[in-house]
Amino acid sequence: MDSEKKVSSRSMKVLTVQNIEGVAGSEKYFLALLPALIEKGVDCTVYCVYKKENLAGAQQFFDLLDALKIPYILHEANSYGSLSIPKKIANTYKQENFDIIHCHLIYADFWGAMIKKFYCKKAKVISTKHGYHESTYVKYCIRPEELPRNLYSRLFKFTHKQMDHSYACSYGLVDFYERAKLIKKGSMDVIQHGFDYPEIGEYDQSKYRFSALQLIIVGRLIERKGHHMMFEIMPQLIQKYPELKLVILGNGELEGQLKQLAKSLNIEYSIEFLGFKNEVELYLAASDIAVVPSYSEGLPLVIFEAFNAKVPVVTFDAIGCNELVENGKSGLIAEAFSKDDLRFQIHKLIENEALRKELGQNGYDRLKGHFSLNRMVKDTLAYYELVLKG
Repeated sequence: MDSEKKVSSRSMKVLTVQNIEGVAGSEKYFLALLPALIEKGVDCTVYCVYKKENLAGAQQFFDLLDALKIPYILHEANSYGSLSIPKKIANTYKQENFDIIHCHLIYADFWGAMIKKFYCKKAKVISTKHGYHESTYVKYCIRPEELPRNLYSRLFKFTHKQMDHSYACSYGLVDFYERAKLIKKGSMDVIQHGFDYPEIGEYDQSKYRFSALQLIIVGRLIERKGHHMMFEIMPQLIQKYPELKLVILGNGELEGQLKQLAKSLNIEYSIEFLGFKNEVELYLAASDIAVVPSYSEGLPLVIFEAFNAKVPVVTFDAIGCNELVENGKSGLIAEAFSKDDLRFQIHKLIENEALRKELGQNGYDRLKGHFSLNRMVKDTLAYYELVLKG
């Protein structure tokens, strides 16, 4: 091994790369992991590529990086496909003497692959997989063997082959990739997420609670999150529980459609669209049940947040969700995409306050026992050291 690569965590330099359009799962992952790595002595910098039209959403992330004192580099681009992006990343890697380029999401994987192939073949480039193409993932999440061979799948396979190492945030994702024949069996590792959330003490819940019976969905308003399935069972739930309110935290491209759906179902007065909020944990802790009706996830951060708030979770038997929730122990799992079963599981929890408390406490214990930030940091540091030895 070359002498310059004999680095410890105290001298390791890692350049984290991603296109930024807002604050979603991967960005929250950075905000948890990077300060902890920096505390361990790793020199971490985030290379943020953004488009001018997405600056408002991206600025939310930049502000959070500033607040946490995480160094970052801004790169405004007209197109994520521009080869000037990997060229500049490679120049930064060489000029600033980084040890590792750590890519997240498909565009960054493309830039990393270009760096390996054309700009700096000796660079150590790794990738973390958080999911797959949104609309395709929704359609094929339970039948990956039928995944279409298109430009995205070819790009995924190409970039994976260029990486020195790759890991996914969940075992379910690796299984999906293998069954879809996107990767060879055993060619991708797993480092599950882990977080240390602050304890939620006593607080005035009146600002965060809108009814005596409150359900909540946290997540972007996109198809994969499955909001419409929850909306479609709301009329029956409201008929039995007229006081029921559903709080929606998040924004996204489907906001208009979802509001129209609520109106057409005559449930608009039972739904609170609150948009993006920083105080997610306070809204969760003020709610009775957290519903996660996603078609598929990587490893959904909202479930971690619900565990920390000791609020019980109802979700589908879907990738990522079923890896976190132990059915009947740390939450309830409905049959995949069955609205009737989703309604049944929610009804079961509404009717049983003791079960809600039990599942909420068990979820909290599961978060603290296995999905800790310390465990994820240790796994990530060991992975970086493995990469540098290769």
